[in-house]
Amino acid sequence: MENILVTGAAGFVGAAVVRRLAAEGQSLIATDMRDANVPDGVRFEAADLTNQAAVAALLRSHAVDAVIHCGAISGPMVAAGDPHRVAAVNVGGTLNLAEAARTAGVTRFLALSSISVYGPQAMLNPVTEEASLNATAVYGASKIAMEAILRAYRYDLGMPTIALRIASVYGPGRTTDCFIRDLISSAAAGTAISLFDENGFRRQFVHIDDVTRGIVQSISAKHWNDFTYNIGGAEWLTERELAALAARILPRLQIAADRAPARCIDGHMGPLDFSRASAAFGYAPQIELSQGIASYAAHLAGRAQ
Repeated sequence: MENILVTGAAGFVGAAVVRRLAAEGQSLIATDMRDANVPDGVRFEAADLTNQAAVAALLRSHAVDAVIHCGAISGPMVAAGDPHRVAAVNVGGTLNLAEAARTAGVTRFLALSSISVYGPQAMLNPVTEEASLNATAVYGASKIAMEAILRAYRYDLGMPTIALRIASVYGPGRTTDCFIRDLISSAAAGTAISLFDENGFRRQFVHIDDVTRGIVQSISAKHWNDFTYNIGGAEWLTERELAALAARILPRLQIAADRAPARCIDGHMGPLDFSRASAAFGYAPQIELSQGIASYAAHLAGRAQ
């Protein structure tokens, strides 16, 4: 059985990936800067990705066959206003890990990127992986740089790498700002929520279970013919459309008359195209937003009791 190293094991996506792979009986090494509550049988070691020596020592101490790199500054709301920190983790940390993996003979390296790399698109056509990378925020720029490094490792240094461009992830376990959780919380509290309602700005969310499914499918694929793959949900909605959908599930949801400031972190772009991921490893979003919102609301209500 091969050994898989999962970084960011204390984070939202990393923790979910560890749980899923552990449930499937996979041999895992998990790492993060802070302690992670990993399942029985999973080996955990604390490590800071920005510490080159520590990362190299981690890979030397385990016979790692594949890496799933979830450890990162996970969105523009994290380390906001600190571009050095964002670059140090997302770019420098990835470089440290990739070089340690190459030296250790790792045969597959999967990293999580973001659809933030696309930034504003000139047209609202379906967004394929060949779309222009127009990120205008530091976070999106850091993901473009991360991808560039891993692309070089793939084509120049011969280590098989891929990057999954992930849409906004929601569901149980998320702790950073989330519009869907805000809708659920506002409905539960009976308070009105303000919406950002600008033509052309639509949100693309994906449930955590679809993301983990896509990661497991891709790390298990026999061939990685391409470098980048889109992973997201099926819906492409304005905040007002999303709130209308949520109101059918959350009857106490109220919409405020005032307009919220812009919070569309996805950028002005069309719906994601998943045909490459579908052909390569069978990815397709399975959890519709209505189903995901209902289950997420039930989860949050259970925690509040």
